[in-house]
Amino acid sequence: MRSRMRILAAVLCVALTGCGRVSEEAVKPLMGLDWFSAYDDVKRVLTCTLLEEREVTGQKVPLRMLDYTGVELFDVSCDLTLCFTDSGLIGFNYHDVERNQNYREWYGTLEKTYGLPTEEGSGMASWYDNPVGKDTAVYLFNLEEGVQVSIYATADSPDQSYGKTEDAYIPTPELRTPVIAVIDSPTPQKPPTDANGETLEAPQETRSPRAGRDTPDYDVPAIETAGKPAGTASAEATDPSAPSETVPGATAPAATESTAAATEPPEIPTENPAKSFLQRGLQFYSSPETGRRVMQRYTQLYEYRTEEAGQPWELIMEYENVPYLGKNCGNALCFTSLGLVGINYLDSNKNDYQYWVEQLTALYGNPNETRSGYSAWNNSPVGEGTIIYVFAMEDGVQISFFADDTGSELV
Repeated sequence: MRSRMRILAAVLCVALTGCGRVSEEAVKPLMGLDWFSAYDDVKRVLTCTLLEEREVTGQKVPLRMLDYTGVELFDVSCDLTLCFTDSGLIGFNYHDVERNQNYREWYGTLEKTYGLPTEEGSGMASWYDNPVGKDTAVYLFNLEEGVQVSIYATADSPDQSYGKTEDAYIPTPELRTPVIAVIDSPTPQKPPTDANGETLEAPQETRSPRAGRDTPDYDVPAIETAGKPAGTASAEATDPSAPSETVPGATAPAATESTAAATEPPEIPTENPAKSFLQRGLQFYSSPETGRRVMQRYTQLYEYRTEEAGQPWELIMEYENVPYLGKNCGNALCFTSLGLVGINYLDSNKNDYQYWVEQLTALYGNPNETRSGYSAWNNSPVGEGTIIYVFAMEDGVQISFFADDTGSELV
């Protein structure tokens, strides 16, 4: 018999908070330079070997590049290209052309420093969640010439204002050679996400098989891959901070005579909305440790344990500004002794109840039970023994995904 599934009704704060402090290790790639530093000032300060000064056209504004050799990124020897606009220094491009570390090893280094990537394809990955300070992004590419790590500002004021009043133009990273797909990934293959962090299904955890739990047994329609045919790069690059179905850099800037022509990377498939309630790396019955690691990109509000006689004990983790189906929501994960059994989203707009019912109906069909301010899909919509609820509440709309918690340890 299914034990009672608890509905989390706690008020989830949705106020914006500041970014957490960035570690000293995370900012090492900046080499002590300030964003938007002047071209001549950087030339004067850097002591590594300058190979070439050049200009790149084809973007909204001309770019000036400084190519250096004899630098290190996380103790690995690399070449370095600094990118400048009229606003100053906006990008660092590290080139491991000798492949001192292969793509898998670089992926592991960046994951150790910046956590799980926000977006991933075969031969490319992106970290959008302010990895090197506010308004920054990190990109990893497996190119014909070697492995490239790019760190770019994504707005005109990373970390502080720098006295700028106008919006700075931020180009995409320069790719000097085509991206090469990586078949053997550094971790189990993870599906792509968009720039807002919405994710698809998670890799399987190693645990004893549990029928209907560890392996979801439902099918959803395939989503058509978005994008244009290869070789139709536009003349104007997109902002790497903007939500996108493809990794920034897909439209590479035109090169000068000293630079090989850039080639558009492969496209990343669009996400599967029916599984996007799972954040990357999560699945039902994941452990609390996995939950903390996966959700570290978001701001945690609370973590606490609840105990009620005769009911399973529950460990609750609450977060804010977690994306789901294009909206930033409050989020609460519910764990019992079995692992993750509840995933809850709270939209603070209490007028959005019908919107959410329509969204979930489009994904999972008509609800099996509907009352005033309450809808339920109780026919195992996202795996054997699962239920989905939508509730209209005083402080917003709650969308809940529950797995069967039968067998959880009781208090």
